[in-house]
Amino acid sequence: MKGMLAMAYVQFIKHLREKEALSINQIAKKLGIHWRTAKKYADCDDWNQPMKSVSRRYRVLEPYLDIVDAWLLEDGTRPRKQRHTAKRIYDRLVAEHGFTGSDRTVRYYVAKRRKELRQQDKMAYLRLEHPGGEAQVDFGTVQVILNGREQTMKQLTISFPYSNAAFAMLLPAENTECFLEGLRRIFERIGGVPTRLWFDNLSAAVVSVGPEGQRHLTDTFERFVLHYRFEPVFCNPASGHEKGHVENKVGYTRRNWCVPTPSGSSLEELQIQLDQRAEQDLNRLHYAKGESIRKLWEHDQRKLLQLPMMPFEAVRLGPARVNNYGEIKLDGTPIPLTGTQPGQTVLLKIRWDTVDVLDAQQRVITTIARPYMQQGQPIDWVTVLRAFQAKPRALPYASLFGNLPMAIQKWLTSAETVDEKRRRLSWLIRQLKSGATLEQLDHVLAVPTPDWTVMEHRLYRMQHPDRSFEVITDPYTPTVLLQQEPDISRYDQLKRAVMTP
Repeated sequence: MKGMLAMAYVQFIKHLREKEALSINQIAKKLGIHWRTAKKYADCDDWNQPMKSVSRRYRVLEPYLDIVDAWLLEDGTRPRKQRHTAKRIYDRLVAEHGFTGSDRTVRYYVAKRRKELRQQDKMAYLRLEHPGGEAQVDFGTVQVILNGREQTMKQLTISFPYSNAAFAMLLPAENTECFLEGLRRIFERIGGVPTRLWFDNLSAAVVSVGPEGQRHLTDTFERFVLHYRFEPVFCNPASGHEKGHVENKVGYTRRNWCVPTPSGSSLEELQIQLDQRAEQDLNRLHYAKGESIRKLWEHDQRKLLQLPMMPFEAVRLGPARVNNYGEIKLDGTPIPLTGTQPGQTVLLKIRWDTVDVLDAQQRVITTIARPYMQQGQPIDWVTVLRAFQAKPRALPYASLFGNLPMAIQKWLTSAETVDEKRRRLSWLIRQLKSGATLEQLDHVLAVPTPDWTVMEHRLYRMQHPDRSFEVITDPYTPTVLLQQEPDISRYDQLKRAVMTP
């Protein structure tokens, strides 16, 4: 019931009518409501949920809906600049078909119908097999060991649904510069550009999504698309299934290409490992077509667009003001600058990994690394070594074991027995807990180690370089004692005396 009173209020009205036998006027006066309201609820016997009538929002427009739909469908085959606007549709309906409704009704229907038609087209397209040369793109998160430090990185994955081939690029972040740098390197890695690329509405490319699904792209991404000439296709919001192939590939590559955890001394070394695993993966059979992915990938490659003569440089320019401490804010992090003055405005030329700081004449003052290039947490070696204690024989086969300094690796594996390995692991754990570093332990173990006491003495000397030890000399010892030759035979006499009963 439209405008229905609260149920407790209605029940009270029924109580007054049926239990206390009050008249309608008495109820109305007692509750301060209109007598018609009192009568409505006091005498109602049917409390079933009423069926709502379906409103016809397009009653005036309904005779013309087929006409409007025909124009909109025809627009799908026309260049964007030669398609109907809502106003043009309204004007034609008035001039050619005698429409008497408002332009507001037409605008509302056109916006709604266009969205429906786009969705229908996309779903119909998605049901078809993707042609060769078309790819999907997505980000994932992986763990790596970089320079002995555990670090979370972003993995940009591109997959080709036709062949099931995939390639990936490790990056420190998901910003526009990293995103475009990753795409550029993948294009160069595969030797061409996909004809069509499917994306999420990721912030690195899309500023906002309009009410009719139109995308407002970042300026840098728009220039990137023009540079490489591919067609970008964006999924509907919250519709990741529309690029389900790459969604699955992100998980597949993380499970199969990043286990064990990639480890290296540089990002380039880690990327080489990922490229090798992508190359090996091409030898698999396609899950449905029964042919090798490598053979199908050759078909994809023939469809790729040619790379441009010049690579695209993904940079972002922006001003920054030096604060009173001689710092600028970069990626939300204060960065001290040399060669600048407080209050000075500098120009930043921001790349994915570095930033050029320019003066008013656009001369480079300095070049700094982006803050996230220094991220990463040290490996908790105490916990790792404790885990090794449970299975000392497994030491050489553990992926993290290779990240220990070489001298420590040799010292641990040189132990001949399991008990000796455990003893050495326990000693390392004690030293690390007391403040020793792997570098110090590596130095101590890199030279012959006669016993535990000597090793700990060396370690103590390294940790306390300020403490000196003087050699004790006794200048008062008589010369005669220094030159005296002991009579060893006297010891034999003493021995015989002790043994005589």
